[in-house]
Amino acid sequence: MNERRFELEVDDETIVGDVLSATNPVDAPAVLFLHGAGQSHRQRQRPLREALLTLGLGSVGFDFSGHGESSGNTPDSLAKRLRQAEQVRQRVDPEHRIHTVAGTSMSGEIAIRLACSAGDIDHVVLMVGAIYDRAAFALPFGPGFSSAIRRPDSWRDAETLDLIRRYRGGLTIVRALDDTVIPYDVADLLMEAARSARFRRLIDLPGVDHHLSEKIAQDAGLRRRVATAISANKLENREES
Repeated sequence: MNERRFELEVDDETIVGDVLSATNPVDAPAVLFLHGAGQSHRQRQRPLREALLTLGLGSVGFDFSGHGESSGNTPDSLAKRLRQAEQVRQRVDPEHRIHTVAGTSMSGEIAIRLACSAGDIDHVVLMVGAIYDRAAFALPFGPGFSSAIRRPDSWRDAETLDLIRRYRGGLTIVRALDDTVIPYDVADLLMEAARSARFRRLIDLPGVDHHLSEKIAQDAGLRRRVATAISANKLENREES
């Protein structure tokens, strides 16, 4: 396994990340991981990324500003996070073909936007993924943002639903059935909207709550299952429960 750390200046922030790859990393396909909110950081997905290496897939992970090793000079926002994800992708893509983007929790919104704008990302993986009211996208995290996303069913007015209707890559959604953070109907709404997708796959996990990354790190069987789903990028249109 090869590991390479990188730093990247985006706006007024220093973004820190790393690339995990097999012994011959040049032009090897890779997955871009986007962590969630709160106290999250890129190392939460490290066990899953190592599992992907055993399946021949490298990966890229980074800390959004205000998290992990990255700086936190100014307030974050979904728009700011998207710019950071775009810049990281552009930085690593010449050597590692990023064909899949995997977003956890808050980064479900970012993963969809990135894939739909990039044009050459052919698989989106959402792990307990969130989508948000379109009015919240540019708002700095704080009272205004919280007010926008706490409006009942505000996620039904997500711009990402419009974007994913035109997305032609594959879509995999991992839904935790005991999740009390992301409404159950979010996954169904995304599956319904993504009718142009090359395939749509919904994986429901009973007995798992919103802390999916921690569960994956602790449960080797679940880790293999999710890693296999991420790597299985050439399925026909079907759903799995």
